[in-house]
Amino acid sequence: MSELEGGPPLVTCPHCGSVVPAGEFCGHCGAHLPTASTRRTHAYTAVPAERVIHLSIISTLFPHLPHRGTGPFRFALGAGVALVALLAGLHLFAPATMAAVCILPVLYLMYLYEVEIYEDEPWLVVGATMLAGAVLGAFFTNLTGSALSQLVLTGDRDTGFVLAGVAIPIVSQGLMLTGPLFLYFVRSRFREPLDGLTFGAASALGFSLASSLTVFWPLLSGPLVASGSALDWGLRLARAGLLVALINACTTGMVAAALWLRRIDRRRTDRPWPTSLPATVSLAFGLQIALGMLAFVVENLVVETAIFTLAAIALLLYLRLVIHDALLVEGAEHEIGPESPCPECHRMVPTMAFCPACGAARAAGRKQARPRVLGGV
Repeated sequence: MSELEGGPPLVTCPHCGSVVPAGEFCGHCGAHLPTASTRRTHAYTAVPAERVIHLSIISTLFPHLPHRGTGPFRFALGAGVALVALLAGLHLFAPATMAAVCILPVLYLMYLYEVEIYEDEPWLVVGATMLAGAVLGAFFTNLTGSALSQLVLTGDRDTGFVLAGVAIPIVSQGLMLTGPLFLYFVRSRFREPLDGLTFGAASALGFSLASSLTVFWPLLSGPLVASGSALDWGLRLARAGLLVALINACTTGMVAAALWLRRIDRRRTDRPWPTSLPATVSLAFGLQIALGMLAFVVENLVVETAIFTLAAIALLLYLRLVIHDALLVEGAEHEIGPESPCPECHRMVPTMAFCPACGAARAAGRKQARPRVLGGV
């Protein structure tokens, strides 16, 4: 064991062989030093206080937020869901619909503002992702909705099944990736996998918002107090306003994260399979097709909502695995910078790819709060 001048003692990581500051985690590769475990399933790289297999919308879709900063977002999400339930219970279906479809997109706009992932180009990033997704979503839903309604009226269920179960899911997923692909090719300085994740999720949420508003427009332009089952409308709004938006954000975000990882990954042959582009693309498009087929065939609203709930849960857990592995693969060149506060645990530690104390990835911190890694060993 050696010692860094004016700093903590140094040890050799049993996994990557780098000489790093002593602590719980390797500052270079992120491995858990006492066990040499690179999987470190007990410490999620974005929020080490949580396990990798942990169901959380906020810490999964908003990975740049430190754990202590997630409280207001969790409260806003819970309050939004409670408001939708209250409005639906009062038969105020139009306001309930508007609230349901706006919850996640509004929260994501707040997140983009909070973490400044766009750096000095906010209008380009928001426009190319969320706004472009909304425009494409409104246009495509309006176009396909008319065609699908015509097929249902004529009784052509076979063609309707192909359109609703295969064509629409494939094209929709492709359109949700349009904005992120634009940024990938025209703004190469956005290099981190979490950049891709954020752009993908924002595009998908914009697309989902516009699609839902297009579908529910007749209700929104109708009377304030409507008749019908509050339970049925609650399930419909949960599916359209939360579950579909979550599924779209997860599928688009994980494909974009895997694509962005190709820019910086120097170990493609050793990349964990969940973060590979073929795996994420296959899962994203395959699941969208499967859900499209089931939604067309299943007529029971409760069963359909349960299927979409299970799909959203599975995707959230899978996306966490993609984020976790992407941040581990992303490990920067072995350098030990000056001491600075960790954005997650706030301890003063040498600046490296990972905090030696808590294992948080520096790439998951707010961009404007990150110190630069200087110097070398």
